[in-house]
Amino acid sequence: MFISVITYKYGVAMDLKQIAKRISRLSGVSEGVVNSVLKDFRTELKEELLWGRSVNIDGLGYFYLAARSKGTETAEVFTANDITGLRVCFRANKEIRITANGSIRSEGLSLKDVDRINDELPTEESGGGSSSGEGGLDENPLG
Repeated sequence: MFISVITYKYGVAMDLKQIAKRISRLSGVSEGVVNSVLKDFRTELKEELLWGRSVNIDGLGYFYLAARSKGTETAEVFTANDITGLRVCFRANKEIRITANGSIRSEGLSLKDVDRINDELPTEESGGGSSSGEGGLDENPLG
């Protein structure tokens, strides 16, 4: 079985300041204003999600909460104390959805064969890593 992971050509993720700068160039609005609006969006998004609403940003997608909880015998005895975790989920609208059929620009993405990478990791006998075939802590087997 072939297992693959997506890796990115550029190893550092874009941060809020960099995104604000790019949007500023495109829109003609100052970088500070864009940065402030994005921070306000983040605050409002969190508030709406905690009020139990999904948030649909046209052309971008839906944000919604998912919960992990302990099971209970009946719905009547379920309380907020039974919730063990929350996470923010996102479902992209078709305008930005990326497909694997090659019709979307993806020059920044590459696939690496995880099985081959694991086979190539050094072992204790070859001068590094553990006998389980795992690389050292500082090693990044994905790129």
